[in-house]
Amino acid sequence: MILDIPNSAIINRIIPKDRFNFKNPTSIERIRWIAKLSTITINVLSNNVSEVEVISVDLPDFDINVIKEIKDKIPQEILFIVNEDIAVMEYNKQIFCKKIDSKLYITGISTDDIRDNFVRQILGIGDTSVPLTNQINKYNKWKQLNKNITDINNKIKKSTQLNKKQELARKRYVLEQSKIKIEGEL
Repeated sequence: MILDIPNSAIINRIIPKDRFNFKNPTSIERIRWIAKLSTITINVLSNNVSEVEVISVDLPDFDINVIKEIKDKIPQEILFIVNEDIAVMEYNKQIFCKKIDSKLYITGISTDDIRDNFVRQILGIGDTSVPLTNQINKYNKWKQLNKNITDINNKIKKSTQLNKKQELARKRYVLEQSKIKIEGEL
């Protein structure tokens, strides 16, 4: 398991697939409710987030739509662990997922902090002094810059005119400098 959970928070129950309206339920091997991280189970404060659920989903082929379907039916904050190595979490209606190489850690003095720190760990953000919303905005800008740089690289490859290639390379350079600046802030 990519997450060490205190014994007091472990639930470890299988959730029947028929509780959800999956288009292809045979593509899901198992859904398991692993833990409930709340004021009662791990003795932390609770501000806006009353609890964080940890749900394990076993899928032969990763499909984000399965995660969205489960999230629609369960209104709490949920950390999904897919196939024991992918962490998925939603924050402000935006879903973040990442293949995790090391363990995730439960850190924070409240359930809000725990949720925020799970999102930070998924995104690879180490700084906890800046509000998570600001960090996610920067992360989204960084992602958009990456996409724009890739698009420009593709245009450079397709272009036959040297002056067009040089103009695109100058645009790419400006975008790369902006990307480096944002990486320093994350």
